Parts: sequence; C-alpha cells; structure tokens
Amino acid sequence: MKRIIGFLALILIFLTGCNKSEETTKKIKLAHALTESHPVHLAMVKFAEEVKEKTDGKIEVLIFPNGQLGGEREITELMQAGAIDIIKTNAGPLESFAKEYSVLPLPYLFKDMDHNLRVLKSEIGEEILAATEDRGFIGLTFYNSGTRNFYTKKPVRKTDDLRGMKIRVQPSKTMVRMTNLLGGSPTPLSFGEIYTALQQGVVDGAENNLISYAESKHYETAPYFTFDEHSISPDVLVMNTKAWNNLSNNEKAIVKTAALNSFDYQNEIWSESEEKLMDSLKEKGVQFFQVDKTEFVNKVQPLYNEVTKDSLIKDYIERIRNFE
Repeated sequence: MKRIIGFLALILIFLTGCNKSEETTKKIKLAHALTESHPVHLAMVKFAEEVKEKTDGKIEVLIFPNGQLGGEREITELMQAGAIDIIKTNAGPLESFAKEYSVLPLPYLFKDMDHNLRVLKSEIGEEILAATEDRGFIGLTFYNSGTRNFYTKKPVRKTDDLRGMKIRVQPSKTMVRMTNLLGGSPTPLSFGEIYTALQQGVVDGAENNLISYAESKHYETAPYFTFDEHSISPDVLVMNTKAWNNLSNNEKAIVKTAALNSFDYQNEIWSESEEKLMDSLKEKGVQFFQVDKTEFVNKVQPLYNEVTKDSLIKDYIERIRNFE
C-alpha cells in the first residue's frame, strides 16, 4: 500500500510540474486567411520561430492559416474580443477603426514600391501602427502586399472597360470610392467569398496583388490581369491590446523586434515569388495587360479633393509624398 501511495505521489508531483511548465509558456494564437505557401505566411512562421527562440520557449506563437478560424472580418472580431491574440489583415479594412489607415490604400500615393516600404518602416509607419491602441489592438508590423491590380472576366486596358463591371473590393470606403471613380461597380466581399462570387457571376472581377490572385486560383474564373497598380496597400500584423499588455517589457521588445525582422525577410522573398508566378500563370492561360496609368491617376483625383478636407489625412499625404 505504501508503495502504491508513493507511486501515486510521484505521479502527482510529475503532473504538477507539467502544469507549472505549461503555465510558464504563453500560447499566442495567430490567425490569417492565406495559404501556407504564401510569402506572408512564411514571414509569420519566421516571426514565431524568433519569438520562441528569443524567449527560450516561454512564448509560443500558434499559427492558424487558410482561414481556419474565419475570414478577415471574423478573425478581426475574434481578435477584438480576445479569442485570438494576433491576426494578419490588410490596411484597407482597418480604416474603419482608425482614419490613419485610410491613407495607405489611397490610389497612386506612393512613387513606387521602394518608396512605400521606406515609409512603412519610418516614423510615419509606426504612428499608423499605434493608432488603434485605444481601440483594442495595436499594429506590430506591416507586410509587403505588392501592388493591387484589377483581374477580370474580360480584358481591361483602359478605365472605360471597367464601366458597368461589378468589382469585388475590400470593405474599405477608400477602395469603394476609387473603384466608382474608375468606372466600376464596387462590391465589398470578404476574401474567402471571391472565388465563388466570380464563379457564380456575382462579380465580374476583383482587385488584389499577383500572389494572392495565384494562390487563391482566381485565375480559373478571371483570366485577365491588368497591371494598373492602383494601390500599394500593405498587410498588417495586429495584436489584441490585452494580450500585448500581458507581456513583460522584455517580451514586448522581443515580439516587436521579431515582427520587424519578419517584415524584412518577407520583402526578400516577395519579389522572387512574383517573378516565378508570372511564367506559371501565362502557362495556365492568364493574359496580362500593361496600361497607361496617367488616365487612371487623373480619374481618381476627386478622391484626394475629398479626403484632404481632413487636416490629419492631408498632413499624412503631404508627409508621405515628401518622404525621401
């Protein structure tokens, strides 16, 4: 009997030790809607690895890709409620939480991708990331999301070709207004609904970057891709404020640094992925079109006349345009 009691006591001590070990490991849930081969997902894997390494395993980031926990709207709501700690979303939908984010999707604001990336890594970018802290979440870093372009069921070579076409856009006032000005009929839908919407004729096209277009196989129903490069709207890694404040100052520094490092890593692999995809998509029957962007730029100018009535937005636009 004594042996049995002693054995049970050893088991209890072992289990208690396990529980303490589990308690000292903070599990952080990170959700997104992209595939596991997407450069942004690979960057988040890098982020999780660095956090685990630098905290000696005390923080473990658990990644849920492929929309396992819902589309961008659903995971944003879950993150706000504290059910998910970190999510990846795009800057466009975040403008409903902080108007600072509405600057980033503005059409033809950035000179080129290099200008965009330098702004995002500057004080301007950090200000925007911090803009939602009093709304329940903060931005950790941006991710390169390439240029956004139209892809459709019939060729688009000029703005007149968009007339009457139902174009899926993000739930963003900026993207809705821009598409209207370019002649299209904007239809806000979540990313996960696009394929079926294209297939069933709910929309005639959509707009996104080349990699998302390929990864989601939207080329199967919309084989015409137009490089109008109307927006360079980045992805954003955001974290629930309560979860963030649950970290020590040292842990916060590690998480923030790992996020910024993953941004650098993702930029390296993004352009390589785009180049490889072009040839692959051509083999699948995709037709690519280059356009005279002057016409597109002129058509969206009324949007700038509207948004610059807000002094904060006007200031950000001027700072970005003058950023060297």
